[in-house]
Amino acid sequence: MNSLSKVLIVFILATFLVLSSCSDKPTEPESTSFTWQISTPEELGLDGSMLNTAISQASSQGFINSLIVIRNGKIAVEEYFNGRSKESFQTVRSVSKSFLSALIGIAVNKGILHLDQKMIDSFPEHKSSVTDTNVNNITLQHLITMRSGIKGDEEFYFTFTQSSNWIKTIVQSQLEFQPGTHALYATAGTHLVSGMLTKSSGISTKSFAERYLFNKMGINVSDWSRDPQGIYFGGNDMFFTTRNMAVVGLLYLNNGNLNGKQILPTEWVYNSLQYSGGSNIVWGRLTEGGYGYMWWLGKVSGERVYFALGHGGQFVLCVPDYNLIAAVTSDPYVDWTTADSHERIVLQIIADYIIPSVVD
Repeated sequence: MNSLSKVLIVFILATFLVLSSCSDKPTEPESTSFTWQISTPEELGLDGSMLNTAISQASSQGFINSLIVIRNGKIAVEEYFNGRSKESFQTVRSVSKSFLSALIGIAVNKGILHLDQKMIDSFPEHKSSVTDTNVNNITLQHLITMRSGIKGDEEFYFTFTQSSNWIKTIVQSQLEFQPGTHALYATAGTHLVSGMLTKSSGISTKSFAERYLFNKMGINVSDWSRDPQGIYFGGNDMFFTTRNMAVVGLLYLNNGNLNGKQILPTEWVYNSLQYSGGSNIVWGRLTEGGYGYMWWLGKVSGERVYFALGHGGQFVLCVPDYNLIAAVTSDPYVDWTTADSHERIVLQIIADYIIPSVVD
């Protein structure tokens, strides 16, 4: 693996589920859920033969579990592989970060959190553990834009997730750089975000999500990992069906509105999809890549896109100019090098067959 690939893997991937972490007992889906309308490719202005090729390509890979293509809010094609179905739940890995971003938007709108607030103020019990004074300058906005200075996943993920106190371990760590000066993908930082939400709201991140987001979206999370202190894993290991996962794409395409209800502030959606730093990442078929508020940004096949990405090939990719969504789940239990390869393959299928399938 060359150095560039290694850097991109660090910057893009969230890694394995930590078996030692706590999780809620899986629950059955609620009786009511978001109802997708079903249509055909032709009725939605899509080339059915190209989408059939996309399905064939996905099926032949062996690691892809599902593929849904949505246009104008309706499902054009939907296929499942490896014994999966539309009722199957799985971890969506770091796609969870984009759901967490929505939660923070709601909390900010309610005045529960503020983008400029210092992270350490949420954890007064750990202030004495700080060894790098730059930690005291980390804000919520630094965390959700991956500009906190916290060590990246390859170096630090297992360090904090195998500790007895994740928050304390992160807070007492040495930073890679001063907050706000660079970008480095760090799941440790997004776990702090979950902790901040828990502390400020007075309820668990899951309870907040169910009350203000999931229930309003009509989706159900069947499982979600927690740290040893019971804080829900910030930005990782939410378990959704592919249909439920895809609803977050529709929510953002509709500027925070779903079923006639404004769930997210329009301003939050807009700000989330602006580059927080550079736009110079080239990764597989992605160009002009960068990061917003826990959403990836860039261009694919010449079209502007934003997407939620999870380890191993979990995608909710939106093409706003086409009102198009591609939702994909894949095997989440692979090593980092394999995960990078799988993600590039999924992105190539989207780039070569799904985006070009738009005919009007």
